[in-house]
Amino acid sequence: MNDKDIIHILRHKRHDWMNQLQLVDGYASMGKMDRMKEQLDKIITDAEQERRLLNSSAYHFSIWLLTFNWENQQCRLSYVINEDIDLSRHDEQLVAYANQTLDILNEHCLFGELYEGTIQIKKNQQQEKENVVVSWDWLGSFKDEPLLMEKLYNKGFSASLDTGSELSIEITIE
Repeated sequence: MNDKDIIHILRHKRHDWMNQLQLVDGYASMGKMDRMKEQLDKIITDAEQERRLLNSSAYHFSIWLLTFNWENQQCRLSYVINEDIDLSRHDEQLVAYANQTLDILNEHCLFGELYEGTIQIKKNQQQEKENVVVSWDWLGSFKDEPLLMEKLYNKGFSASLDTGSELSIEITIE
């Protein structure tokens, strides 16, 4: 990553922060204190999630997640990290699995559909070994659903599809 890339990321982050602050300011100027409080709570929650991500020591995966929404027109992704976690030894694997997942999903996305996703990362302590569980939930309709599910299974993911509108994917990384 060069200086130009870093400045590009910082510009996007600044733009996102300004959008959130403008919402707070707008609600305050209209006297909608309940909506302002909701927006402030969302900002605090998002900042806490970003802190956990940036402190996870998964530098490549952090950049991947932070830039995802800026680089994808058809998908919006949020993330939840349940607790402070060191992901440094899983960094490259997380990026690889994320890219594999998106490659498969992109083959089955419908033109013009907006997909809303959430990725959740949590610790899974098993037999003195700390594993990481990565769960994806996607809202949206997919084409050729049986083939989509087969591709996910073949890559080692467990997946379920609820009436064509919610796709859940999970993988454990050891």
